[in-house]
Amino acid sequence: MYREMFDKGIEWRAHAHSIRRLYGNWLALREQARAVPFSEFDPATLGPIADDMIVFRPTADGDMIYSHYGRALVERVGTDMTGRLSSRILETVGAFFRECNNRVLVTDEPLLTLHRSAIAGQVHLWERLVLPCRDASGEPVIVIIAKPRQFRDDLLAAVLDASLDAIVAVRLVRDDAGLPVDGEFVAVNQRAADWNGQTVEAMLQTPVLTLCPGLAESGLWTRFVDVALTRQPLQLVTRYACADADRWIEIACVPFGDGFMVTKADVTERKNAEDAMRQTQAEYAQANAALKAEIQRRQALEEELSQLATRDSLTGALNRRATTDGLRDALARSARYAHPVSVITMDLDHFKHINDRFGHAGGDAVLRRTVGLLTHGLREDVDLVGRFGGEEFVMVLPHVGVGEAVGVASRMRELLAGSPVEHEDGPIRFSGSFGIAAWDGRETMDRLLSRADAALYRAKAAGRNRVALDEGMGDIHVLETGGEAPLQPSADVPPFTPTTRQGTAPRRSRRATATAPRRP
Repeated sequence: MYREMFDKGIEWRAHAHSIRRLYGNWLALREQARAVPFSEFDPATLGPIADDMIVFRPTADGDMIYSHYGRALVERVGTDMTGRLSSRILETVGAFFRECNNRVLVTDEPLLTLHRSAIAGQVHLWERLVLPCRDASGEPVIVIIAKPRQFRDDLLAAVLDASLDAIVAVRLVRDDAGLPVDGEFVAVNQRAADWNGQTVEAMLQTPVLTLCPGLAESGLWTRFVDVALTRQPLQLVTRYACADADRWIEIACVPFGDGFMVTKADVTERKNAEDAMRQTQAEYAQANAALKAEIQRRQALEEELSQLATRDSLTGALNRRATTDGLRDALARSARYAHPVSVITMDLDHFKHINDRFGHAGGDAVLRRTVGLLTHGLREDVDLVGRFGGEEFVMVLPHVGVGEAVGVASRMRELLAGSPVEHEDGPIRFSGSFGIAAWDGRETMDRLLSRADAALYRAKAAGRNRVALDEGMGDIHVLETGGEAPLQPSADVPPFTPTTRQGTAPRRSRRATATAPRRP
C-alpha cells in the first residue's frame, strides 16, 4: 500500500482548503499554549466540516477508540466506525493509522499523511491531517480530518482509456526543503503501462525514478521538472532504443498540479516518411500540411475540453451547467435513498447601482466576495454554489431539509450584509435576497428551481435583504427581515413570472397561479 507521512511543509503539501485552515488554527493555538485544547476542534462545535473528521481517544489498555466518525466518511467508505477499537482494523491501512496515531502521541506534533485506499471507488489518494490535542482533564485526544484527492472523473477516464498515446500524470515528491527529488504516478493509462512492461497498479505504487532511471540519465527528468516549476509546456521528438531497432517518439509535457503530465507517441513511421519527403519541395509542403493539421486538431481538442470547464471564470463558482448537473444528480440520489434536498436562490440587491457607482471593477469585486461568503461554512465536496448569470446564484444542499436550509440562508444573509468590500471610493456595502424551496420528491428540477425563484422574488418585493420560503402549493412566507438593502433605487421590484428552465414547463396549482408574482 502506498503511504507517506509529512511533519514539515504541511501548509503547502495539503490540497484541501479545510485541512490548511484547521492546520493554521492549530498552529495559532500552539503559540498560545503547549497543549492545544480539544474544545477548539470538537466536531460538535465545528458545523459541516465535522462530516470529514475522526476523533480517537486512547483506552486504558493502550488501544484507541473511534469517538467520532464523520458522516461524509461513512458515506464514502460504507461503514460507521464510531465506538470501534482501532485494533479491530487488521488490514495494512489499519496498521498505518495506528502508526500515525502513536507517532503523534509521542512527538505531540501534527502529521500530514497520504495513502491509497482500495475501498474508496474512484478515489486514489486520501490526505489526512492528524492533530494532537488535550481535553479538559488533560487526557490526549487525536483529531483527524480526512479528504479524498479526486483527480479522475468520467471524462478523464474516457480520454485516458481511448488515447492511442501513452499518458502518465506525475506529482513531484519534495524533500524537507521543498526541492523536487522524485515523483509518483497519479494517473497511468494502459498504453503507458505496456510501454514500460508493467501493470498500471505496479506503476502507481513505484516511484518514478525507480521505475524509469533512464529519465535522470538522459536529462529528461530535469526538463520535466522545469515544466512543473516554470509552467511552460515542452514538446520534442527523440530517438528511443529498442531491442529490434531504434524508434522515434514524440513527447509532450504540460504542467499538472504540483507536477506534470506526459504523452508519448511512437512516430517512427511518420519520421521516416518525413525524412523521405525531404527529397522534394512538394514533399516538404505535404509534411508541413500534416503538421499544421495535427496542430489544428490538438487546438480544436483543447478548445472543446475548455468548453467543458465547470467553473465561472470571474468568481470561481460552478457555472450554470455544472450546477444543474449537480442538482440533477442530487435529486436522483434523493429519489433513490429518500434524502432531503433543498435549493436556495439568491440575487444581489441593487447590483446595477453598485456597478453604476463603483464601476464594473467594483461590481466584480462584490461578485467574488459574494461567492467567498456563500461557500463559507458549507460542506466541501457536498454542497454546491453556482452562478447562473449576472448577480444570480444558486446553492444546492443535499441531505438538508427546510429547517436547516432556512438557517443556512439566514447566516448567509447576515454575512453579506455585514461584509463590505473595500474600494478606493469607499466601502461597498451590499446585501442579498434569498429564496428557499425543498424538493417534494416528485416535481421536476425546473419546477423546484421555479419555486425557489418565486420565493426569491417575494423576498425582494418585501423589501430586499430578506429570506423567503416556498412551502409548496403557492404558500410563500418571508422569514428573515433584515431591513432594506444599502442602496435604494426608486424602481419597485417587478412581479415574478415563472419561467421554464431547459424547456420543461413548471407545474402550478390554481392557487400558485393566482398569487405568485411575475418575474421581470
